[in-house]
Amino acid sequence: MKNIFYFLLFFSIHFSSFSKQKEENIKDIIEYIRKYAVFAIQEMEKFGIPASIKLGQGILESSSGRSLLSKTTNNHFGIKCGKNWKGEFSFHDDDLPKECFRKYKSVRESFNDHSKFLLKPRYSKLFHLNKNDYKAWAIELKKAGYATSLKYADLLIKQIEKYFLWKFDKEVSSGIENRINKHLTFIMEKNKIETSNSIFIRFFRKVISLVKDKIREIKK
Repeated sequence: MKNIFYFLLFFSIHFSSFSKQKEENIKDIIEYIRKYAVFAIQEMEKFGIPASIKLGQGILESSSGRSLLSKTTNNHFGIKCGKNWKGEFSFHDDDLPKECFRKYKSVRESFNDHSKFLLKPRYSKLFHLNKNDYKAWAIELKKAGYATSLKYADLLIKQIEKYFLWKFDKEVSSGIENRINKHLTFIMEKNKIETSNSIFIRFFRKVISLVKDKIREIKK
């Protein structure tokens, strides 16, 4: 029984640490949405790109604005220089060492250049899709080769649905600053409930399994 106690103590500490990390990740994403939802909606109005797609890609590509690339270059979408880029640039390791990435004066500039980047012929099919069909947009982005990850569409859709980013596809920029907090409160409440429930269930199942194993050992 003493061994079981120590086992439970160890996993209680582990559970607390894991929960804290999950909470910090959610806070980073919430803060990202707070800062940049306005940009995403404004770009949606200009170019027809769903705000959910832009926010979801920004979260994924920049690790919610915490990646080294985004911090040093304001590049939130992992856009590489390409042959026609005439602006500033910076070298970072990606698929290959020391690849050339675009560097921007501001995050706002990065959001705008991302819109222009998607106007390339290879992404033309995107603009025949319904603006409210974020799943179709995510799948077509992957097909067009935006990212090398085979799971890119799934990851993007997961971010959009987990943080209800699709809600911003139905918004307009006029007065949005006053409505963002309402959206964020809803997102935080939903994620707090879902995250705590899912973590606890996984933890509880793990503990039960380990306790059973320990009891079997004692009986031997």
